[in-house]
Amino acid sequence: MKVLFVLLSLITISFISFSYAQTQTSLEDGLFVNVQSELRNSDGQLITYLESSKFTDLDLLPLYDFLDFEASVGNDPIVIIDGKKYQIIQRTRIITFDFDNVIGSTNLSDNLDGKIIPLARFAHDGLLVVPGDSLKSTWTFVRLV
Repeated sequence: MKVLFVLLSLITISFISFSYAQTQTSLEDGLFVNVQSELRNSDGQLITYLESSKFTDLDLLPLYDFLDFEASVGNDPIVIIDGKKYQIIQRTRIITFDFDNVIGSTNLSDNLDGKIIPLARFAHDGLLVVPGDSLKSTWTFVRLV
């Protein structure tokens, strides 16, 4: 019985480690994505800060469409790095919670004709939130133009 339990535990651990394969973007490939998440309590005190440029889900084709649209409505700077032009697009969203919850990922999605399209997901340890807590997510995109 102990052998079966150990075997099942190993299978579960192996499954979990493979289910969270991560993708990282890079300037060399023409797109770098980074997300910063700040969880603050109702008094504005910082509870948790997370930052990543690795994503468990990244759907590049709709992400490029999203960035084209965002660039068309914003005044996003263009910089030169190693002789190449890059555009920096940064967007921030703040969510204030009115109920107890656990947040296990930071997600970026787009609304296309009433349908929610997932673009990027940063899976992380669960964050416990209570009413009044706020989560500020800042997404930074650096893309070749």
